[in-house]
Amino acid sequence: MRAVGFRSPGGPEVVEVLDVPEPEGHDLLVVDVAGAAVNPVDVATRSGQIPTEGTTLLGWDLAGTVIRAPEGSGFAPGDRVAAMTAPLGTGIASMAERVALDPGFAVAVPASLDLLVAAALPLAGVTAVQTLRLADLRPQDRVLLVGAQGSVGSHVADRLLAQQGHVDLLVRPDDAAPWTRRLEASPAVGTVRTDPSTVEPGGYDVVIDTAGVPTLVGAVREGGRFVTITPFSAPTPEDHPDVDVRLTSVEISREDLQDVMDRAASGEGLLPDVVTLPLDEAAQAHARLEAGGVRGKLVLVP
Repeated sequence: MRAVGFRSPGGPEVVEVLDVPEPEGHDLLVVDVAGAAVNPVDVATRSGQIPTEGTTLLGWDLAGTVIRAPEGSGFAPGDRVAAMTAPLGTGIASMAERVALDPGFAVAVPASLDLLVAAALPLAGVTAVQTLRLADLRPQDRVLLVGAQGSVGSHVADRLLAQQGHVDLLVRPDDAAPWTRRLEASPAVGTVRTDPSTVEPGGYDVVIDTAGVPTLVGAVREGGRFVTITPFSAPTPEDHPDVDVRLTSVEISREDLQDVMDRAASGEGLLPDVVTLPLDEAAQAHARLEAGGVRGKLVLVP
């Protein structure tokens, strides 16, 4: 069976398609993978920023069709499912032709949702849900979202604009126009910014950073919260004693993943643009993501 991984860390060129054993386990859900998304954490793992030992397989997201389901799992062969595998903790990677995983990692994909779109949702969507939970927002909070154009940031923005009173968005200049239209069409009030230097010091109750701009901790008022998803570029809490610095630690949650899927299928949630590449072009996908500027999600198709 084919799966994507690397033998030692390095640039995108170290990514290859490996021949690995077929997945086993009578108590596991075996899925024929339709698509597996490429995420920044895959790039960080492959580059060595996240240390691993020996040959390492990649991939956190998948969607596909059940081949085999354990009794009592609630699934049956032919069911359409999506899952977040969290390989750094579970040892189960999603970029493969077939994957065996704990049924508790998977949720049903509604019939109205394309499987390749579903494959792009788990990690980004669940991270957004858990980041907003960590932010513990109040209706009156003035919020700055950094990186609204990104994979996680767009999910956070989608929910913020539907529920928060005041939201400012910091995006890349090329993304200002579409995000201005989305902000104007939402019930929220706020401003779309493209230059971090224009952000008011101490002007926000909460800053949510999905793009790794730790200097914007200065935009948080005394006693406010700075919530980040980027452990490698987070402000040091000891250097900012007047700010509550919080780091999202993403965990597998069937409930959160089902929320993401149901919201997407209902038409209320974000449906990312998907760019598909064959499994054999995994190295090119890493190069594109690492170079930046990718719109939507890159999804590998076995």
